[in-house]
Amino acid sequence: MTALRIKTLVAVDVGGTFTDLILLDASTGEIRLAKAPSTPPNYYEGVLNALEQVVGADFSGVDLFVHGTTVHLNALLERKGVPTGIVATKGFGDIYAIGRGSRPRAYDLHFRNPRPIVERKDIFEVTGRLDASGDELEPLSHADLDAAAAAATAKGLSSLAICFLNSYRNKAHEAEATAYLRKTAPHLFVTPSTEICREWREFERTSTAVINAYISPILQNYLRNLRAALRDRGFRKQVFLMQSSGGLISAEEAETRGALTLFSGPVGGNVGSKALSRVTGRRNLICIDMGGTSFEVSIIANGEAIAASERVVAGFPVLAPMVDVLSIGAGGGSLAWNDAGALRVGPQSAGAQPGPVCYGAGGTQPTVTDANLLLGRLRKDKAFAGIALRYDLAANAIADFGGQLGLSQGKMAEGIVQVINARMANAIRTMTVQRGLDPRDFALVAFGGAGPMHAVEIGRELNIDTTIVPNCAGAFSAWGMLKTEIRQDLIETELTQLHRADPASLKDKISRMEAELVSRVTTDEVDADSVLLIHALDLRYKGQEYFLTVPFDPETIGTPGFATDLKAMFDAQYERTYGHKNLAEAVDLVNLRVTAVAPLYPGASETAPDRFIGEEDAGTPLTQLAYFGGEARETIFTRRAAIKEGVATPGPLVIEEASATTVVPPGYSVTADPWGNLIVTRDTGV
Repeated sequence: MTALRIKTLVAVDVGGTFTDLILLDASTGEIRLAKAPSTPPNYYEGVLNALEQVVGADFSGVDLFVHGTTVHLNALLERKGVPTGIVATKGFGDIYAIGRGSRPRAYDLHFRNPRPIVERKDIFEVTGRLDASGDELEPLSHADLDAAAAAATAKGLSSLAICFLNSYRNKAHEAEATAYLRKTAPHLFVTPSTEICREWREFERTSTAVINAYISPILQNYLRNLRAALRDRGFRKQVFLMQSSGGLISAEEAETRGALTLFSGPVGGNVGSKALSRVTGRRNLICIDMGGTSFEVSIIANGEAIAASERVVAGFPVLAPMVDVLSIGAGGGSLAWNDAGALRVGPQSAGAQPGPVCYGAGGTQPTVTDANLLLGRLRKDKAFAGIALRYDLAANAIADFGGQLGLSQGKMAEGIVQVINARMANAIRTMTVQRGLDPRDFALVAFGGAGPMHAVEIGRELNIDTTIVPNCAGAFSAWGMLKTEIRQDLIETELTQLHRADPASLKDKISRMEAELVSRVTTDEVDADSVLLIHALDLRYKGQEYFLTVPFDPETIGTPGFATDLKAMFDAQYERTYGHKNLAEAVDLVNLRVTAVAPLYPGASETAPDRFIGEEDAGTPLTQLAYFGGEARETIFTRRAAIKEGVATPGPLVIEEASATTVVPPGYSVTADPWGNLIVTRDTGV
């Protein structure tokens, strides 16, 4: 297969506090790391600052730029998207307002559905109708489209989501309306639902289109500013954005498909963990990413990422392939606060500006980083991304705050760390115990600038004995972006009983989907012969609402055992998922799924080298008092290069590197594996 013809790759993960960058020379395997403070609201400036650290002012030598950002996810969560309306089929304008009428928390008397992104007064109905098979019953009215565009403009709307009845069967009306509005009302951003998803269920499809229309202009503005700034510094190649599915799409396409990239930042660490699983042979991993603002959890089970085809984001359903990631507001910058005499930590964060008190940039409310500094788990002369930490400021802030709760300075610092650790452990339980997974069957993979500092103590709460700290832990999500492929997904509904499915029709639809995907993935830099096609079917027992996705080989369509073999695969998967199966029940075919992937560069799946340009040598260990369980312990501070393969070093120990800090508490030991990862294990009998 032919991959991208590139040598120098850059991946950037923009967080709420720091921007992490990895530069990879694909010909030598050498890696450079950079970390710079994020620069809200103009986050692209932080990207430029990080890139200048590794290549200077001239970016012309960079061949590929891979990016992950949450700028548009934050716009959704904070309800700061653009004013949006809906264009709907006449007589069906209430679909979005009605929704499903269900109560996610049936016994919560205080539950309220989130306020709709689009109010009923901003939904415009137009004449034009398709039947359930996709055949036209009534032509689309351009006069109604003109009226909708005029009304939207008068109301101050800047974006429209188009979702017509039964368009998942035939996208002709949506395509016609989109082309017409983009020509006659170019000031409006237009999202047809069928450009984002082609699945049945009108409300969910409408919700997905609305979210895309609401946030994509935000992402578009960010990406255009970023690309313009990169061009001004000599960059002339392609920019790719991470999708929530774990694959990449071009920035140009991402500008109009923001709903597909909502989790482009957090998912990079999961992709990196999957590569780590493949190389090390560790099949079950809990991936935790703790940065300055948030904490993300995802799962690798039996070597594969746990994914979802639908997810509720900010209270609204999104139909799109996604790696299942849980994010909470818990990071190094999470603020401690007094809740009527009870200690709370997060979800509010000091962010990049002003940052923790110890940054000396004007922060006054203590954070998790301040607590770790006070507990001696960070060196007093430590610096992050050029920021020297001020122990005196952190100590004063925590002492003042502790006085409000009647706690000493040390007890207050310990309490902050314990509370944030408990919140993160509960997030892991949500992703494991509540889904029938036993955390004890997994190892933790800890990354992000703060993840390795807290991971071992989080694991202790969950009875997890092994914690893995990968290479370039602080920038591991960025590294993961270089371990993935260019990817396009296409899902189309084909509702029928499996044993009654028409083989000729299935083959024709799959061939058409394949051709569309290959055309999307193939560019001047990616050859068609490098594209790998992956096929799956969404199946369910007859009469059920939800389905399971079962991989299959399209060459088996029409063979005598096609339906029988697929049903057996579905029965087995259903039993693994739910603990039982129904051999006598018929199976429905719901959706066809085809995925096209193309590799970024040869060797993309290999693990990272264990040495980075600019990484310090082992050096001379230092000793400092650090507190564990309320007790001051002499603790060694050493460099990552000092930890050798097969040689166990007992805690308490703090391991420093360019992008992260790993804390090994008493009762644990650390060694390195053959790939340079740190392996922290509980000592026998502890």
